[in-house]
Amino acid sequence: MSSCLNDEETAYEKQVKRENQELADFIGQNGIDAEKTSAGYYFELLEDVEDGQKFNDEDIIGIYYEMETLDGAFIDSHTEEDGEPIKFKYDKEQQTLAPIAINSAVAMAELGETVVLYVPSYLAYSDYSYGQLIPQYANMKITVHFEKIYAPQEVAAMEDDMIQQYISQENLEGFEEVEDGVYVRILDAGDESSEASKNGNTLRFTFEMFALGEEDPFSKVTDNTVTTDLGDDDNYDFLNIGFKDLHEGAEVEIISPSASAFGNTAQVLPDAIREDYYEKGFLSVILRPFTPILFTAEIESVD
Repeated sequence: MSSCLNDEETAYEKQVKRENQELADFIGQNGIDAEKTSAGYYFELLEDVEDGQKFNDEDIIGIYYEMETLDGAFIDSHTEEDGEPIKFKYDKEQQTLAPIAINSAVAMAELGETVVLYVPSYLAYSDYSYGQLIPQYANMKITVHFEKIYAPQEVAAMEDDMIQQYISQENLEGFEEVEDGVYVRILDAGDESSEASKNGNTLRFTFEMFALGEEDPFSKVTDNTVTTDLGDDDNYDFLNIGFKDLHEGAEVEIISPSASAFGNTAQVLPDAIREDYYEKGFLSVILRPFTPILFTAEIESVD
């Protein structure tokens, strides 16, 4: 009996088998010249680039895309008419982009190419659904154009432009660039007779953190205090930079580029589902990739 139970297919295995057959039938019935990958999705090269550039681990890639269910129901798109490509940092070992199949397809594509992916739901959203936009267990057709590889310096410059535009548009005075593109301004110097903070000090503080330009914080602690040791390698870089030379009672605002804050957050397509994805626990950070943050804090103590 134990042997029979172990041989019984799980619900997921049945789902995989069913969707694999549905995709095979669709490809065959429509005469599509696509290669089935070992992962389970089909890859069709729509626009070839001869001797094109391959992608490397940690490349920052810009894409345009169109996404629909296999039966033709439109979900979302981001084309050249919408502006700059959608950016994500490619990671061979971790999932940095949803749906999964797009992240996987990077290894098969080259810069400038357009590909069509025929994707089973288990490599897209599986049982996840979002209103009428994304039905459960939807097999998908996703067209992806690999437009650009961004140099880290280019992304840093783009974020710095965003920061400076924000400071200018909001007429904010007193911000100074301190280090690594991090801007700081002191709203209240606090008790200047107390010791100024330095590496090794323990700081207790309250805070609110915003995506730059957003009105509502995506993280905050205001009812009690958070403790950190200044200079600790486990801290976000912007904290070790922005919390130097502060006194007890100081109020400070820090604007940080993503490289000194959350780094490589995951990209989610379409963007409309990001908040719901986060609330369901599929994302650890709601912040979009390559987004500067505004961090406001009040220093309760410096020890």
